[in-house]
Amino acid sequence: MSKLPRIDYYFDVISPYSYIGFEILHKLKHQWKGVSIRYIPIFLGAIMNETGNRSPGMLPAKAAMSMTDLQRTAKFWNIPLTPNPHFIDWIMKYRPTRALRILLVLEEQDKELMLRAARGFWLRLWSRSEKIFEDSDFVEVLKAVGVKNVREVIEKSKEEKYAKILTENTKKGVDLGAYGAPWINVLTADDEEHSFFGSDRFHLIADLLQQPHPLPDKLLFNQKSKM
Repeated sequence: MSKLPRIDYYFDVISPYSYIGFEILHKLKHQWKGVSIRYIPIFLGAIMNETGNRSPGMLPAKAAMSMTDLQRTAKFWNIPLTPNPHFIDWIMKYRPTRALRILLVLEEQDKELMLRAARGFWLRLWSRSEKIFEDSDFVEVLKAVGVKNVREVIEKSKEEKYAKILTENTKKGVDLGAYGAPWINVLTADDEEHSFFGSDRFHLIADLLQQPHPLPDKLLFNQKSKM
């Protein structure tokens, strides 16, 4: 019996392209059949340091174009994303590692809860221009997504165990060739591995897995209405 193909989605909640890719993948899981998905938190800052890459936010011309590109892509996919005027100042001052460790705690308890919290962090940062770095931020997100033991989750995330898991996830990404986020590793049914970078490679992944090509709901509806 052949194995199901699997998508490993490496992401950081600091990354707007990870957010877009996450939402596209969430839509695709209802369109694609027989494909399993694993969502894997990584620390993008460590990957950038390890590979010598630089954030688009550190290059003025690239930063301006990236914001335009993000808005166009978010509109196309109907994703609520708004440029964050504080983003550059915040990434110079804070790290997202505590939020990522909270996701790892939630993953052990309930994977769907982890995904709801990841979306909650992205919505704060990339829709409402709110921080995701301090206890008060975590409390708001966790309560909003239905976590009952909020303080327990926050305290548990401080255990060394979760720092180690995050480091291991990040190293695995680097070993696969990651230099940014999202990084997508696809394991096909014949045990072949294929890596993709970015939130705009899902048509290539669809072709690889012989799945329907990705379309936003508005175009998917129009396509079905013509049949």
